[in-house]
Amino acid sequence: MVIGLVLSTGSLLHAGALTSEVAGIRVELTSRPSEPTTKAETEYVARLADQAGAPVTGARVTLRGGMADGMNVVTPLRAAEPVGVYRGRVLFTMEGTWRLTLRVARESDRFELTLTERVRR
Repeated sequence: MVIGLVLSTGSLLHAGALTSEVAGIRVELTSRPSEPTTKAETEYVARLADQAGAPVTGARVTLRGGMADGMNVVTPLRAAEPVGVYRGRVLFTMEGTWRLTLRVARESDRFELTLTERVRR
């Protein structure tokens, strides 16, 4: 059981640049567009697979974002096709540096991955 494990990428990454493995789960996070702006929604897609490469189903996936001034966004990434894929959309209302946290919860396990995103006007 993994509870409250937090991994930080430690550097400025654009969405789509995150691939990690935690507690036997491979996570690939991508986005469209790859460089978010305040003018359009950004779609985030998380692909989850176990150590054997099989899609992970039944996970609760949430993307949270925050800025130093207290501005926040939260969106669930819902199960989608193909199996093991979770999708959600974010509309960033301010340009600047956002700290994003992807939380994955499944059965009794949960973990978080953190990255920094630069949102342009």
